[in-house]
Amino acid sequence: MLRRAMPLVLVLVLLLGTSEVGGTASKPASLNVGVVSGGEIRGLQAIAPMWDKATGVHLNLIVYPYPSLYEKMVTAFQANAATFDVVMLDDPWMPKFGAEGWLTPLDQAPFNLKRDPDIFPVVYDLGSWPPPRGPIPPGEGSKPRHLEAITLVGNVELFMYRRDLIPKAPQTWDEVLSNGTHLGNPGKQFYGFTMRGAKGNPIISEWFPILTAFGGQVFDNNWNVVFKSDAAVNALKFFIGQMKAISQPGPDTADAADRSRIMATGHAAQGNVWPAEASDIVENPQVSKVIGKVGYVVMPAGPLGRHTPMMGNWLLAIPKAAREKAWAYRFITWATSRETQGPYAKAGGIPFRKSVLTDPGLNARYPFFSAMADSLAAPPFWRPRTTEWSAVESILGTHVNAALVGTESPEQAVDRSQAEITQHMKEAGYIK
Repeated sequence: MLRRAMPLVLVLVLLLGTSEVGGTASKPASLNVGVVSGGEIRGLQAIAPMWDKATGVHLNLIVYPYPSLYEKMVTAFQANAATFDVVMLDDPWMPKFGAEGWLTPLDQAPFNLKRDPDIFPVVYDLGSWPPPRGPIPPGEGSKPRHLEAITLVGNVELFMYRRDLIPKAPQTWDEVLSNGTHLGNPGKQFYGFTMRGAKGNPIISEWFPILTAFGGQVFDNNWNVVFKSDAAVNALKFFIGQMKAISQPGPDTADAADRSRIMATGHAAQGNVWPAEASDIVENPQVSKVIGKVGYVVMPAGPLGRHTPMMGNWLLAIPKAAREKAWAYRFITWATSRETQGPYAKAGGIPFRKSVLTDPGLNARYPFFSAMADSLAAPPFWRPRTTEWSAVESILGTHVNAALVGTESPEQAVDRSQAEITQHMKEAGYIK
């Protein structure tokens, strides 16, 4: 399949070679690309030889574990070192990299990247700095907005359900609860919902789409902490009470792979899932007993009728200190093009283009793609655009997990989170 795609990719590269951007740039031997280890780069590793063959420029993928990648990039950027020509960055890192001015704008000369209607608007918004909506960090609002990164890995959280047992795809959390209550049979180790509740980021990624569906939020547009609300308490009561009651035992220690294995081994009716989990576990014939039995939809709506999936894209960007900016731009536009996203997706990459996610052939192979398209169109929400989010998420993840365990009441968890986040944001200079 990849070989059949080669002529289209080669044509694209030749067209880029005659374009104004980098058309006269001398050809480097290689491009240094800082990337994260794990499933997020499966598709990139598969298409790298195609780039090498078509251009004669070796794609040198420098692979680091998640925390190390961030540290390596920050160190290089602070020293203005030309360590990387291209970087792969997690979207919560954009506030730090954007505020520090470490990335090269893609929408101004010499690149002048234009928006493509085949790409969901939220993808462009996510890679823009300052952010086009939501609260903006102090001192950043007066800066001109530029597109500084473009998605490669189109992660967006989805909802999965056993369509052989649930004839109608659940559209609301009330329907999810009803389905789970009806189908769950703990005595036979079959659960109405498979829950990810481990402390910190895992439980917040699991619960946040419920919080936002109930109308809750952490900050207003001026960074005032507005977490303490009826919406937050009600969302937490629903999660740790009704949803926990239909879930597997011990959800407070379960992470993403745990919830997906419960679904894949035929022990759950429903659950949240990231695309990589769906690909690697739920739809993996070497692991799963439910191939062909699982449906995927946008995250269910809450009392306000809104579907609020969470996004967690990985993006490509060009550091300000990069030596080979012209060729870095060529690579980014090639890797994110429609022609390349096809073979990228077939090789196990998580695409983001409308035409790829809605392709019938690809949906037959990856049945969660159409749900990704619907979720990206919803649109999904991103984590608040602040360098303080990691600390805030840690506070939330501690107290929400404590509520799940039962050592704090929902009201206590919300009150304590509100107080600690407020203190943190005051110390960070966001609020007085």
